[in-house]
Amino acid sequence: MSEVFYLNDRRYPGPRAHDASAEITGLPTQEELDAYPKMFTWGELKDIIVSGKLECLMRNKQMQARYNTWIKGIKEKYGSTENYLRRGRLPFPQSAPEPTFDSNGSSSSIPYEYLTYDSEKGFDESKYAVLTNDWPYNIPHGVRHFCVWSKVPVAHRSLVNDDPSLWTKIEEEGLGGFTGILPFAAPVKPSEDPSCPPSIPNGTSANFQRPLGWGATELSDFNEDSWLAVDLKFGGDEFRRGAGKQYVSKGGQEVQKMVEALWDVRGFECLWFVNPPRLQSVPGLSHFHVLVRRKTPEEIDAAEMIWGKDTKPKN
Repeated sequence: MSEVFYLNDRRYPGPRAHDASAEITGLPTQEELDAYPKMFTWGELKDIIVSGKLECLMRNKQMQARYNTWIKGIKEKYGSTENYLRRGRLPFPQSAPEPTFDSNGSSSSIPYEYLTYDSEKGFDESKYAVLTNDWPYNIPHGVRHFCVWSKVPVAHRSLVNDDPSLWTKIEEEGLGGFTGILPFAAPVKPSEDPSCPPSIPNGTSANFQRPLGWGATELSDFNEDSWLAVDLKFGGDEFRRGAGKQYVSKGGQEVQKMVEALWDVRGFECLWFVNPPRLQSVPGLSHFHVLVRRKTPEEIDAAEMIWGKDTKPKN
């Protein structure tokens, strides 16, 4: 999978991810994926995850048809999708199925039986692995789709202190969250912004006012502390609406911590989700999905103003 960088800004690189070997054929290339129409904006993907309607996430239908043909051949060769992943993709052996959901676990269960993240110990590569999704969902240009595979279950009752209603919601809708969201809302839009006239004024072009900030040469001309804040001030509805919108579902705290550690919040904005049992195509192997958007240099600058440089931010 090709990495995404803008203006060769390589601050805060992502984690090591395992790509498919050359022996695995028939997979779509990034060029092919980029050539398809984009069915969802980044903001729409956020809305889907918050709604819990994860069935709305999908591939282009032509790509799905191609996948259906490909996976049929994989099952004929390996016997099942799980066998293919164990023998052909996962970097660690899995002797027995480890489902994503453990419906029987409770708060009295031993903690190490489940996915957890300890910032002091870091990412345990003997237990977890980041893989590129060989057949990603339809996502905007510049976004990449990864799966984090785990040798232990991700979802269990103790995440919500055995609360039956919360656990039922998780079983029906899964888990989800956002990381890397800059914690500030869009500035108030100017009440009368000449750069967005409601209609063309009557008379000659001399009646036109110059757009606000037309002759600006410094950030201070806009009375904001970052260029990102300036863009948010004048941006479109979706761009502004998503600013500062934090989200993590109840029970998602451990996955949230792991995603924040793998994809530094200063360099990436991520949307992650755990499919509920009814939507899992590989129910026998524990995993969750991460949609990763590399931030622009302007966004990284703004993030460093909030979380600092170099040292790992405290989440």
